[in-house]
Amino acid sequence: MAMRRILVSVSEELFDAIEKERKARRLETVPEAARAILSDYFRKTT
Repeated sequence: MAMRRILVSVSEELFDAIEKERKARRLETVPEAARAILSDYFRKTT
């Protein structure tokens, strides 16, 4: 699977929530946390 890059602007509030989730999941970067959150979301909604 090829990875593609996207640039997303988020509010400070959303960034703080992603950062909190990153720390809870013990991930190293915000993009890793965003991928994990989106992956969980799409797994539950399909």
